[in-house]
Amino acid sequence: MKNTTPYYLSNNDEVFNLKKEVGKYVKFWPWFFCSSILFFSLGYLYLKYTPVTYKTIGKIKILDDSSKAMELPGDFTSLFESSKVNLENEIEVIKSHRLLEKVTKSLDLNVSYIEKGKIKDKEIWQPPFKVFDIDSVNKKTERFIIEILNSGYKISDNIGKNWLIPQYEMHSKPFQDLPFTIERNPNAKRNLENAKGKIYEVTFRPVSKATAEVSSSLSVSQVGKNSDILQLSMISPNNSKSEAIINEVIKQFNLDGILDRQLVSQRTIDFVDERFVYLTKELDSIENSKKGFKQKNQLSDIRLDTEFNIAKKSNTEQEVLDLETQLEMSKVLQKTIEQQEDFYLLPTNVGIEHKGINSLIDEFNNDVSYKNRIGEVAGSENPIIKNLKNKLIRKKINILNSIKTYQRQTRISIQKADKQKEKTSGFFSKIPQKAKVLRAIERQQKIKETLYIILLEKREEAAINLAITSPSIKIVDTAITNSQPISPRKSSTYFIALSVGFGIPLVFTYIFFFVDSKIRSKDDLINGHNLSPIIGEIPFSKNVSIVKGKTDRSILSESFKVLRTNLNHYLYKNDVQNLNTEKKVIFVTSTVKGEGKTFISSNLALSYLNLNKKVLLLGADFRNPQIHNHFDISRIELGLSDYLDGPKRDIDDIIMKHKLEGNLFLDILVTGKIPPNPDELLAGNSFRELVNSLKKKYDYII
Repeated sequence: MKNTTPYYLSNNDEVFNLKKEVGKYVKFWPWFFCSSILFFSLGYLYLKYTPVTYKTIGKIKILDDSSKAMELPGDFTSLFESSKVNLENEIEVIKSHRLLEKVTKSLDLNVSYIEKGKIKDKEIWQPPFKVFDIDSVNKKTERFIIEILNSGYKISDNIGKNWLIPQYEMHSKPFQDLPFTIERNPNAKRNLENAKGKIYEVTFRPVSKATAEVSSSLSVSQVGKNSDILQLSMISPNNSKSEAIINEVIKQFNLDGILDRQLVSQRTIDFVDERFVYLTKELDSIENSKKGFKQKNQLSDIRLDTEFNIAKKSNTEQEVLDLETQLEMSKVLQKTIEQQEDFYLLPTNVGIEHKGINSLIDEFNNDVSYKNRIGEVAGSENPIIKNLKNKLIRKKINILNSIKTYQRQTRISIQKADKQKEKTSGFFSKIPQKAKVLRAIERQQKIKETLYIILLEKREEAAINLAITSPSIKIVDTAITNSQPISPRKSSTYFIALSVGFGIPLVFTYIFFFVDSKIRSKDDLINGHNLSPIIGEIPFSKNVSIVKGKTDRSILSESFKVLRTNLNHYLYKNDVQNLNTEKKVIFVTSTVKGEGKTFISSNLALSYLNLNKKVLLLGADFRNPQIHNHFDISRIELGLSDYLDGPKRDIDDIIMKHKLEGNLFLDILVTGKIPPNPDELLAGNSFRELVNSLKKKYDYII
């Protein structure tokens, strides 16, 4: 015979059904909607009241000031050498406390202005007024509240002390204990008249603390691996302030580099000025000696007498003169270097015609400038500083040895020239000894005059270099603020807000579905691999508990009709061996209370009653009886427990007839009072005999 068993699960393989899964969550759409709106509103409030920060960027190129930059390369490979600029050192100089302290003092960064708002405060870079701290260096942080009145200010500090300033301009303190003065700010976008009623918080901080804040917010990095360009950046909610700080840092760094170059020229000027004092005295002494010698020996200009002979030896004497001048200048330079401390700049290009010595002095001065610049950042105990000091000492010794070697060579050259001069001494055999002495005096005078002129020229060169010192950097870009904020970003904030708003209810509903073990639909039975037949599905109803009569066409009524039909099919068609067996008792049960036993039993009884069947609804739930609530029956009515556990009664006296529409009557046997031993009552022979006797009177017992 063909199997007519109702549908049940025959395949244990689970197939993911996206539509069903989404459908489970769609039922909770109000939670998703409300959560998304809530977090979207929170994101909007966050964007509205959170300070917006922007990134400001400035770029500079470090110029290579090497003195050999214009020389031709010694070999072909030197054409491809990279720049000699050490960018790491330059970054440390920019970030040094010394340079940033100059920036802080120049821009008054130790004084901040906060405009108080109803909800959000904001920092103002150019407020309508400007305060000037009386003390050049603050020892502690102080805050003052300044309210702009119609014609003055109301000032209070953090301890409750108040000052009332009757006018906007205050060039001196109106009170002895007011620690600052206040004036109009000509650079402000809003004047005092338009700022009436505004309240500002002015904070004075120590310069060192303000400098540390600038250092922490300023970032300096190399643009490219092989680039000489440095990028200075700051992230701040105040664009004008960050742009002013970066531009001032660039300015101070450039001035610092220029000052390093000017120190060499200034040292040369100072050296020449010192030598002028001694040369002037020596020239005066020689002039006086010459004057005294002529007066004593009654001499005139003997040049006219010896012109012919002098012409013959002029070349030789000129050579001797040049050599002796170089020897004298080398002695002066040697004496100056020996008296000079090890780590001070040496005079350069003072007239010695020796390229090696001049090159050594230039290298020494470059190393001194480098040591001074790095020493301010690294400290005297830094290994780099110690190596530089040792290097400078060795270079100074090398310079002195080179000067001494040059002196020996010059003396040898002078001796050779003197020998050449002796060859022509016969021409001067008749020149009086007095003329010889006079010539020696004049030669000394000329040497000093030549030295004076050379030093004067070098001083002018150094003064010109000092006045027109080239900059140490090239500004690639002045401080520019990106129009797009760094934080908070609207798109990211709204995306995160909506994601969180949608994700939180999603997580909670997922957890709910994950831990939910209740059977809520036929799919729960199928997915649970239940092999029991499914004979019907009843929709959930909040307001209706009992269906109406035959005229009821509601979904609930139709569902019970389907259940009735499937149940009959199961009762009579699924039992091949007992096709003619009359099955009248339908037992409705569940695991715990509240799962719908009474609801199913009552409506199933009414459904069979609509078929003009004689039906008895029997309440055997001794733990939580609910039939009397569905049919408005008194709780104290006698019922099944009273019949089974009480004096003998006629069952017909206990069964109640409940009238329904259409002159239909449903027989109901309520539970009665709750007995202490419900298991024994239902398992006893009395209950079995009762059911058997009732089966003779009724078509269905539910």
